[in-house]
Formats: sequence, structure tokens, C-alpha cells
Amino acid sequence: MTAAPVSTASAQPGGSIPGLDGVRALAVSIVFLAHAGLEKLVPGGLGVTVFFVLSGYLITTLMLREIGERGGLDLPAFYLRRLLRLMPPLIIVVAAAALASRCGWIDGEFTPGGLSAALFYWGNYFVIAHDFHGLPAGLGVLWSLAVEEHYYLVYPFLLPPLLRALGPRRAAGVLLGLCGAVLAWRCGLYAMHASEDYLTMATDARIDAILCGGVLALARNPLTARNACGWRTRLLLPLGCAALLLGSLLLRDPWFLQTLRFSVQSAAVAGLLYAAVAGAATPAFRWLSSRPMAYLGTLSYSIYLCHHVLLYGVARQLPGLGAFGAALLAAAETETRAAGKARISLAARVSAQPFYARNGYAPVGEIFEEVTIAHIVMQKTL
Repeated sequence: MTAAPVSTASAQPGGSIPGLDGVRALAVSIVFLAHAGLEKLVPGGLGVTVFFVLSGYLITTLMLREIGERGGLDLPAFYLRRLLRLMPPLIIVVAAAALASRCGWIDGEFTPGGLSAALFYWGNYFVIAHDFHGLPAGLGVLWSLAVEEHYYLVYPFLLPPLLRALGPRRAAGVLLGLCGAVLAWRCGLYAMHASEDYLTMATDARIDAILCGGVLALARNPLTARNACGWRTRLLLPLGCAALLLGSLLLRDPWFLQTLRFSVQSAAVAGLLYAAVAGAATPAFRWLSSRPMAYLGTLSYSIYLCHHVLLYGVARQLPGLGAFGAALLAAAETETRAAGKARISLAARVSAQPFYARNGYAPVGEIFEEVTIAHIVMQKTL
């Protein structure tokens, strides 16, 4: 059985998924504010969970669309796109952090293992083993990139055969079962006194959040369900998910915080993501598609990469600014640097177009995002 193609009739002009860049903007803002000194008020870990669920939803939606249109995945092209999108900003940030560390502008320095972990996506297990030592200050955020890349290594080989054998709904059930297995594994790790860092950052303990996004894309994708979404769903679903999310933030039981919390928050975020995309044209969610939110969302990956390094650097070099002033300056610098990195990443992807043309392949898997990036980032930064 082949997957039905994901309709783009509900997409905005240019193919971008309504509201998604706004969700990215919210996620990176949560992480930034937490790292800027507001961690007691802003749950930075929730921002990472939002990124995980969003990533699982988006990559599954893109894969469904390609499978529906082409009958399968072009794996070399898939991994080339990932490489061109992710590596140029990462290399720039790693090189800049190494230089800043060598010049004494930030604390810490790369060890050979730390550099390898940063560039080859095993930063989460390196950070767990070395307690953030072996990396320049601020690069600990790379742990979440490692989780996502481990997912990308396996998922493109898993999803197509699942779809052929079971169809989207039953494939969603398999992914949901895997989410349950990861939760059970996390509970077992807690019972065996695994460290909080391991439970928070290890791929085997956190990949269920990304799988949760895949479940949403397969079971009831909001892109194809927008016209079927009644007013009760549009009202009650976001309210219920927001209440669930608030409860997960207020409950401070140690067992819950290190085990069930991640599952509860992932489910709540998935529900809110459904509501945001399905109700993108409603007043409650229209602001997510505004130009400022879309602009910040397109830069979110580069902002995430460099913001903590810049926060550390500004705080160390200009201590007289205070926490608030340092955060404002770092925010301005982060936006500037992130725009430049996004421009370089876009240029790398554009330069790869001859590869797609020679192979008779249009990179439809990225069409939702490419036009938005080209239109907004290039317009704002050139």
C-alpha cells in the first residue's frame, strides 16, 4: 500500500506550512530567554521539546508528500539536503566558538573528542559523559541536534516499508507503540538511577518526542484536516493541551520530571501544533504566520546554534551591562549572525540545484521551506 500524498491545497503561497515558522520562533525564543537568565521563569527544556515534535511532524509530512508524488524516497537527495541545510551554519559556529575560546572571549575549549562530537553529531552522549567539559561555553546546545540527526539516520529507512505494509494510520500506531517503549525504557533507566543528564539528553531516552510529531503527521495531519476541523476541536483542543502543558510545568515530583513529563509535554505540543496548523487562518493562531514570526522562525536553527555562545561572550566581555543589557545585546548579535548563516546555508542549497537537475529530481521535500527562506531571509539580509 502506498501513502496518499499530503495535500498542499491548504498551504500558503509558495508552499510553506501555515504557522510552522511561528512555532519555530516561539520555541527558539523560549530557549533563548531561559539561557539569558530567566530559567526559573521560562522552561527552556520545553522549547527543545517543541523543536523535537515539530521536526518529527515536518519531516514525516515532507516524506509523505514525496512518497505520494514519486512513489518512494530519493535517499541520496534526502541526505544531501540535510547536509546542505545543517552543516554550513554548524561549521561556522564551531569555528567561531573555537576562535573565541582561543582568544579568551569565552570559557572552555575543544578537546579532540569534543570537536568530533560537535561536528559528527554525538554531542549528547559526549556532554553526558563529560559534563559539558571539552566544549567551548555555549555549545552544550548541540546535544539536541545529535538526537535529531540520530533520528534522521534511521527514520527514512523505517517509514517507507511501514507505509507499504500498513498504511499511514497503522504506521502511526507503530510509532505510537515506539513512543510507549521509549517511555518504559526511560522509567527503567530512572529506576536504575541513571543520571538526570542521561534521561534528558540521550537519544534512546528522548527520541519519543520526535516520534510523537510523526504520529501526528500520519494519524491526522492538520494540513489535510483543516476543512474537517470543527469549532469544538478548534476551541477545546488548544485549551485542553494548554492545561496539560501547564500541569506538566507545575508538577515537581522528581519521578514525573525525569520520565512522564517528556511524554505529556510532547503530546500536548502535538495537539497545539495540530490546532495551530489546522486553525492557521483563525484569530487565535493567525499571528504565528505574521512577517516578524516567519522571519524569526526561518532563522531559528542558526539562532539556536549561536545564541548561547554569544550570551556567554557578551556576559564575559561586558559585565557592566547586567543580565538584561547583556541579553538584549546578545539578542541583536544573534539575529545578525543567524541571518548571515541562513544566507550561507541557502547559497549552499542553491548551488546544489544542478545535482537535482542532472538526476531529474526536483527537491519537493524542501518546497515547504525553501520559498519562505528565499523570500524572507534574502530580502532581509542582502
